[in-house]
Amino acid sequence: MMKRNLLAIGLFLFCIPAYSWDLSGNAGGRGSAMGRCTVAACDFWSIQNNPAGMAGWRSFSAGLSYENRFLMKELSYYNGAVVMPVNIGTFGLSFSRFGFSDYNENKIGLAYARALGTHLRLGLQIDYLALKFSGDYSTRRTATFELGLQTDITENLCLGVYVFNPINVKLKAVHKQHIPVVFRFGLTYRITDDFKASTEIEYSSERRLDYRFGLEYLTTREFYIRAGIHTNPATASVGAGYTLNRVIIDVAVSMNQYTGVSFQTSLIFNIKSLEP
Repeated sequence: MMKRNLLAIGLFLFCIPAYSWDLSGNAGGRGSAMGRCTVAACDFWSIQNNPAGMAGWRSFSAGLSYENRFLMKELSYYNGAVVMPVNIGTFGLSFSRFGFSDYNENKIGLAYARALGTHLRLGLQIDYLALKFSGDYSTRRTATFELGLQTDITENLCLGVYVFNPINVKLKAVHKQHIPVVFRFGLTYRITDDFKASTEIEYSSERRLDYRFGLEYLTTREFYIRAGIHTNPATASVGAGYTLNRVIIDVAVSMNQYTGVSFQTSLIFNIKSLEP
């Protein structure tokens, strides 16, 4: 067990340029299958990926997401959230955890989104962050926030913009001295009623630009197939989604030639539709 934990820590440290701070990353099987293209999407996991997208979600819902990176449980990424639309906007509460007992990153977020007219959506999330490392190191805590915007340029084209930690909050820890600033800009284009294409660029103050591209095709009323790529690290992904009554199931598999296979699955429970 000790050797496995040391291996996990070593692999995590090796992958820091690609993934840290990990809790600013993608949540949900849909986005993972589409090369991590999420900034211009309006779906349940917008609460983690771009809070502005919550304004387009019209069901009181709860969701869970799990990612197993490189098939090692020590590099697991967990997400849970509740999204509740009301007359004055959409509220959300989320929790994320990356890592294992000897090293983990945790985030609790309280989000709010609102549509301004029919073509503009804004979102804000306040985050409480905690980092724990084994040994004599105490848990390090801080707070920051996320901002998001989405606008419908045309009936079929949506633009999304998102920033995490714009105030560059510091967090003294063993291997990194601050929480990175993360900025995303992207587009989603509805080619037909059944076919969408998305592209996105992510900038992080701790790593190179990540270019992303994803496709989604609705084969039947309930079943989606998806594929995507992103460049940092170079990764290809595929996945599928299925709607069963009030439950949405999404799965994704991604492959990197150096680090191997990662798997993500997510469940969304639509408790009550709030459509008029």
